Amino acid sequence: MQEKSCGVMIVSANAKVIDFVKSLLPQYKFYPVIVSFNAAEARRTLRRTPIDIIIIDTPLSDEFGTKLAEDLSFEYAVAVIVKPELVERTAYKLEPNGVITLSKMLQKSILQQTLMILASSVSKMRQLRKDNSDLKLKLRELKLVTEAKSLLITEMGMTENDAHRYIEKTAMDKGLKKSDAVKLIIEELKNR
Repeated sequence: MQEKSCGVMIVSANAKVIDFVKSLLPQYKFYPVIVSFNAAEARRTLRRTPIDIIIIDTPLSDEFGTKLAEDLSFEYAVAVIVKPELVERTAYKLEPNGVITLSKMLQKSILQQTLMILASSVSKMRQLRKDNSDLKLKLRELKLVTEAKSLLITEMGMTENDAHRYIEKTAMDKGLKKSDAVKLIIEELKNR
């Protein structure tokens, strides 16, 4: 299975930092790469562009960048780059939100490793979101099945086993998915 690439946004007012980070992003793994020069532009761009990873080079022209990192950390994998003397304090503030803090004095290999870790966490987040969505769908279906069985028991005098068989038979006879058959049964019994 081919892994999906990660969209990256670099938020920086420094062209050298932008070029440096871009040079570490192989297109097969990181695409698209979007650049924003301040926090306000980054927020506007994120409303219309699918991004997975955000790299914030502080300070920005309109805010330092930690507020942006905090705000975005709930939806994106985020790393901030700060002056060496601010690393510890910034990490202390942002780590509870899952934001990675890096020093401006970082080596190329450390940034590359960090980007790969962020890409890995994006893959994991995607899988968790899919699993969560699947579980929510199954829970909704289970609630509908329970409602249909309850209606069949109270309205039609069936036992739970009879209600279960009735749902299965309705789905098979009408060529429907079980969830669609349950919706049909509920609708029919409520409209009696």
